[in-house]
Amino acid sequence: MNQREIYPNAPLVSVSFELRHPESDTLSAKQRSLFKELIRQYLPVMRTQQSTVQTVEIGPSGPVQHVSTEEVPKYFDRENTMAASLLKSSTIVETTQYPGWERFREVLAAVCSARHEVSNIDGVERIGLRYIDEIRVPGTDIPDWGMYLNDSLLGPRSANGIGLPLKQWQGVAAFGPEKGRSLVLRYASGEGFATDPNGELRRKSPSYPGPFFLLDVDSFWVPEAGVPEFSPTLLTSQGDALHAPVREMFEQLITDRLRNEVFRK
Repeated sequence: MNQREIYPNAPLVSVSFELRHPESDTLSAKQRSLFKELIRQYLPVMRTQQSTVQTVEIGPSGPVQHVSTEEVPKYFDRENTMAASLLKSSTIVETTQYPGWERFREVLAAVCSARHEVSNIDGVERIGLRYIDEIRVPGTDIPDWGMYLNDSLLGPRSANGIGLPLKQWQGVAAFGPEKGRSLVLRYASGEGFATDPNGELRRKSPSYPGPFFLLDVDSFWVPEAGVPEFSPTLLTSQGDALHAPVREMFEQLITDRLRNEVFRK
C-alpha cells in the first residue's frame, strides 16, 4: 500500500461519514443501551439530542413546509473528538481529530454493524465521505494564495481597468457519476472559520479568526439501481473506493511551498 505522509500541521478540521438507508423506527431505550455496549470500545458516552427536519410538500395551493423533530441518540468518545448519530434514515460518524483512514474505517464498520444488529438496516441508499480543510498561512494578513495553491483554485483574473484586487471567490467542481461514484469539490477563500470552533466536538488545536482557504471534498456513492442489502463487505469496499481519490486530489491542489512552510512545521 502506498503510504502517504502524515503532516504535523495538517489543515483538516472535520471528517464525516454517512450511511443513508430506508427510514426505520426510532430506537427503543433497550436498543440504544445495546448499541452503546457494542461500541463501548470506541464511543462510550451517550447523549440524546433533538434534530429538526424540514420538508416541503407541493399541494393544490402551492408549496407547504412541514417541520418535524426527531430524538437522536448520539455517542461520543471521552475526548469529545468523535461521535456517531443514529437517525431514522441515516447513520453518521464525524470527527474533528482524524485518526487516519484505517482507524476511522474500523470505527465506521463497528458503528454500522452495531446499528444493523440492534435494528436491521433494510438497505443502502447512499454512502458518503466528506473532508473539510481550513488552510491557513501563519504570519500573513492576506496570503498570496498563488504561492500555495494550484492555479485552478485561484479564481477569475481581474480584467484591465477594474482597479480592484480580488479578495474573495468560491467555486464548485463535480466529477462523475461513474458506477454510482461521484466527487464534489467546493473551494473558497474565506475569513474566520469554515466549521464552528465552539461546536460540540473539540477541534485539534486552538485556532484564531483570520484568512483561510477552504477545501471541502464530498466523495459519495449512490446505487445505480435498486437498494442493495447492507453488508460489512459493501461498506468496506465502497468506503475504500470513496476514500482513495480524496488525498490524491488534496495533494494535487497544493504546492511544495505550502507543504514545507506550513504543513511540515
